[in-house]
Amino acid sequence: EAPPVPEDGEYERLRRAVLFSVPVAATIMWLSMVPWPGHAPPAWAGWLMLLLATPVQFGAGWRFYTQAWAAARHLTSNMSTLIAFGTSAAYAYSVVALLFPRAVAPDGHAPLYFDTSAAIIALILVGRMLEARAKGQASAAIRRLLGLRPRTARVIRDGAEVDVPIDAVQVGDLVVVRPGEKV
Repeated sequence: EAPPVPEDGEYERLRRAVLFSVPVAATIMWLSMVPWPGHAPPAWAGWLMLLLATPVQFGAGWRFYTQAWAAARHLTSNMSTLIAFGTSAAYAYSVVALLFPRAVAPDGHAPLYFDTSAAIIALILVGRMLEARAKGQASAAIRRLLGLRPRTARVIRDGAEVDVPIDAVQVGDLVVVRPGEKV
């Protein structure tokens, strides 16, 4: 059975972002961990990592920028601020290291951190997707529980038992609940 999801579609948006970002981040991580001759990835691998990391950073990760900006407008910060700054620093450093390797490493073998920025975004999105799913399931469970409540109540009025709508029960009414009935 498919999990109930929030009505606003956030779960589905997060699911699509996760389905895109996780395999891309895994590919970037694989490229960064391959035992390359000379212990550094060749230039083409760096450019490929940049090509793969950019849509994760600014596509799947765009929500972190918008949420960080919203927090900054209120002169505060939040988790999205940390994610946006941290992943942007890793991404920007990697771009500089790719374009100008001798500027960051005298031997010209500057490390690239595209894998870090993409993996952080992917993992946080997985967590947020699971959170949205749990919220959807909790909301559905609450709706099911509310659907179980009785529509009428049996009260004693003028010495007789009378069935009345739940909204008609008043403070001070004596309510009769028989065995097996819902309260």
